[in-house]
Amino acid sequence: MSLLAYLAACGIGAVVALAARPVPWLARLAGLGGLLAAFVAALLVGPATRLTIGEVILNGSEFSGFFLACAAGSAFLLCVVALATGFSDELAPAALASFAGLAVAMTSADPGVALVAGAAAATAGALLMLHSGPVGGEEDGRLAEMRTAGLVAAGLGLAAMAIVRPAWNGQNSGPVFGPAFLGLALALAVRAGAVPFHVPAARLGRTAAPLSPALLLVWVPAGLGVLAVSWSATTFGIRSDWMDVAVSVVQTVAVATLILGGLAALVHDELEEIVAYSIVADASFVLLAMAARADAAAEPARLWLLVFIAAKTGLVAWAAAVSRAFGTSNLGRLRGWLRRTPLLGVALVVILVATLGWPGSAVYEARASILRLALPDSLQFVFPTTIAISVAVGFRLLVFGLLSPSEDVRGARSELPRWHEAATAGAAGSAVAAAETAPAVAAASPETAASAAATTGTHEPDAAPGPRAPTTRSLPAMLRLNRTPALSLIVVAGAALAVALASGGLSATNASHAGIPLDAAAHATPTLPSAPPASPTGSPTAPPTLAPRPSGGPSESASAGTSQAPSASPAPIKTSPPARNNTD
Repeated sequence: MSLLAYLAACGIGAVVALAARPVPWLARLAGLGGLLAAFVAALLVGPATRLTIGEVILNGSEFSGFFLACAAGSAFLLCVVALATGFSDELAPAALASFAGLAVAMTSADPGVALVAGAAAATAGALLMLHSGPVGGEEDGRLAEMRTAGLVAAGLGLAAMAIVRPAWNGQNSGPVFGPAFLGLALALAVRAGAVPFHVPAARLGRTAAPLSPALLLVWVPAGLGVLAVSWSATTFGIRSDWMDVAVSVVQTVAVATLILGGLAALVHDELEEIVAYSIVADASFVLLAMAARADAAAEPARLWLLVFIAAKTGLVAWAAAVSRAFGTSNLGRLRGWLRRTPLLGVALVVILVATLGWPGSAVYEARASILRLALPDSLQFVFPTTIAISVAVGFRLLVFGLLSPSEDVRGARSELPRWHEAATAGAAGSAVAAAETAPAVAAASPETAASAAATTGTHEPDAAPGPRAPTTRSLPAMLRLNRTPALSLIVVAGAALAVALASGGLSATNASHAGIPLDAAAHATPTLPSAPPASPTGSPTAPPTLAPRPSGGPSESASAGTSQAPSASPAPIKTSPPARNNTD
C-alpha cells in the first residue's frame, strides 16, 4: 500500500496544485502537502512492497524507497524556500508528476514499462515552461524544452531496441547494441545538459521558471541514471568494435563535461549559471558509470546519485536564498555577502564538502571508484583535477563574500534576528489602527465611543503606552523581518542532510547495496555472446565485460570487488533465476 500511497500523493497533489493555480494559497498547500505525503509514503517502500496495476507489476526495494524519499524531501525543502523567496508555484506540481513516473520506472522489472515511465518523467518537466515565454532577446525556453524532451524520448526509444532484448543474432549484434548504447547515453546527456548540450541547461535560470534546474538537471537525470546503470553492465556488456566506439564517445563526452563544466562555473558571474554548470559537471559521473559497464560501478553510482540529489538541491536553494537576501544574483554586486549572511557561508562550505567528500568517506570513494573503473590509467588525473576545480569554484564565491560590501549588500538585511522590531511593528500597527478608529467612533455616539474606548484602551489619553509583549498581530511582521535568517537555517538543514548521505549515514550505504528490481531482471537475462568466434579447441571461455581498471577499490564491497575482473562478472549473471514470467 505504501507504493500506491506514493503514486496517489504524487498524482492527486499534481492535479490539485495545477487546477488550483487561480487560488495561489490553495495551489501551494496542495503542492507542499503532496510532496510531504509522498516523502512519508516513500519511507515505507521496501523489499516487501508490491503493487499490481493491470498487467504491470511493481516491486519496491530498499534503494527505490530511499531514492524517492530523498527526492521528495529535497523538493519539499526547496518549495519552502520558493515560497519564502516569492518565486512561482510551478515547481511542486511538475516535481510530483516527474516523481510518479520515476516511481513506476524504478519499481518495474519490465524494461519496456521502465523506459516509457522514464520518458514520461523526463517530459513532465515541460510543465515548468507553460508560462515562460522569451525574455528580451533570449531564446524561447518552451521551444528549447520541447527539443530536449524530443531528444530524450528518441534516445530512450533507440536504446529500447537492445534493452527489450529481441532475438538478435549474437555474431551480428554490434550494429544494434552500439547505437542503442549511444541512444541511452544521449537521453541522459541531453537531460543532464552534458557537452555539447550545455547551453540550454545554463540558460534555464533565465528561460525557465525559477528553481527549475533542480528538477530538470538534478532529480530527473538522477532517476534516468539509475535506470542506465542497471543495463550498462549486462545488456551492453558485450565486446565488439561498435561497442568500443560507443564507449569511447561516452567517455569523451563525460570527461569533457566534467572538466569544462567546472571551468565554466569558475569563470561565470551569475549565480544561476554557476549553479547550472556545477550541476552539469557532476552529473557526468553517471555517464562515466555507464562507460564502465561493470557491476562494480553500479553500487558507487547509486550512492553518488543520492548525494547528488541532496547536495545539488541544496546548492540551488543556496543560490535562491542569496539572490533573495540581496536582490541580485550578480557576483560582482554580491561583494561582502558572507559578512551579512554567515549562515549561508557555512551552508556553502557544507554543500561543497558533501559533494566532494573527504578521503575515506563514502562519497569520496564512490567518485574515485567510478572514475577508476570508467577511465584508463592515462586519464586518472581527472579525479584530482575535478576536485581542484570544484574547490576553486567554492573558494571564489567565499572570497567575494569577504570583500568590502557593495551597495546592494550594505542595504540588505543581515541574518541577525529582529524579534524586538517585529514586536514594535505589531504594537505600532495596533496603535495606528486604534488612532484611526477612535475619531469615527466618537462621532457616532457617546455610548459607542465609551464601548470602543474600553476595548482599545484609549479611555486614558494621558497615560503613556508601555512596552507590549508580541501578540498574534505582530506575527506577520515577525516572519517578514526574520525571513533572511529563516531561509538560511533551511538551507543549512538541507546541507546537513547532504553531508549525512555523503558519509554513508541514514542507511544510504545499505540502500545502495540493494539496487532496484530492474537490476535483478537485467541480470537474469543471459548475456549475448561476444562477436569473436568461439575457441577452436572447444575450451570454455567466459564472456568478457569491459572494465578499464580490473583492480578493486578501497571502498567497494566484497561482492562488488569480485566483479571487477573482466571474466568474473558474467558468471553469476547467467545462473540467476528469472525475475518475471515472460522470458522472450
